Amino acid sequence: MNVLYFDTTQDWIQVLVAKSSENLELEILSEQTETTPKESSFKLVDCIRLGLEKAKIKKPDLIIVAIGPGSFTGIRITVTTARDLSQLWKIPVFGVDSLEAYLVGIAENKAGKGSSLLCLDGKQGKYYTKFDIGNEFSESLDLTPESIESKIKTGEWTPNNWYYTGNLPKFYPITAIKIEATNLNLSSILQYSLKEYFKTEPNKTDYLSLLPNYIRGTYVDHK
Repeated sequence: MNVLYFDTTQDWIQVLVAKSSENLELEILSEQTETTPKESSFKLVDCIRLGLEKAKIKKPDLIIVAIGPGSFTGIRITVTTARDLSQLWKIPVFGVDSLEAYLVGIAENKAGKGSSLLCLDGKQGKYYTKFDIGNEFSESLDLTPESIESKIKTGEWTPNNWYYTGNLPKFYPITAIKIEATNLNLSSILQYSLKEYFKTEPNKTDYLSLLPNYIRGTYVDHK
């Protein structure tokens, strides 16, 4: 099975094309990573086209994408593109929580053991946050620094590994690792996502079922 993965929910474009065996072993056919804060809207489709050309396939059998939380515009671009391609190619599409994907991808590259905390800069003085103990993930939360510190001080969250995007949070140790486009293991993210995909009912993987994970909603919700 040929699988296309892509993500523009942060300040980057990531596109991976891989062939998956029945036991989910991956053969990477093409991989692209670019840091492009303002260019995803017109570069993503070109990156997908180039990725498929390099992989020498006309279309994949499955699309997997990160669906947020993250940049509102980036999430919209990823989800809309995935829906359109799924409908055009008549293939299933599956979305994975962005924070979950990054914790899987960074742990593989940095060999993080034990529990992990990820605080993704959500702007407006808040963080998109997820806590993980051995791939047992909390839900993705939209929290103030005070709320996160409270969970740490009360022992609800006891991270061994600290990850973040943007500027180093004031309540983080200076040894924390910044997640960037180039230090995520996309193969691990795709392998994890495939395992989650095969747990899903087939009628939940059509293009209409792919929903963005904005957490805060959209500007329409606040009118």
